[in-house]
Amino acid sequence: MKRGGQHHEELRGARFLGNARTVPGFDLVRLDLTFGSYLALVPAPGEPCSVPGELFEVPVELLPALDDFEGDAYERRDVALSAPVAPEHGGGASRAVAYFSK
Repeated sequence: MKRGGQHHEELRGARFLGNARTVPGFDLVRLDLTFGSYLALVPAPGEPCSVPGELFEVPVELLPALDDFEGDAYERRDVALSAPVAPEHGGGASRAVAYFSK
């Protein structure tokens, strides 16, 4: 749902805060689902890779619609970020919520 990417319109009402990266131990995998092929964040314990992304401030009332959009193949979970993001918000975020493959 990155800016300019497929399905970004699902984040309407969310505010872009900055680029982000997970701490090491995560990876992206391609899921081939009945309705298309999509990338999914997965834990990769012990692996040195981290995943780049974008951080958005999402209104709480938008979360149920995002959960419905992501569907049963994904679940919303907490993820640690490797560097603070968006210093204009009191030093930045060190944690975020992301959708993971189930």
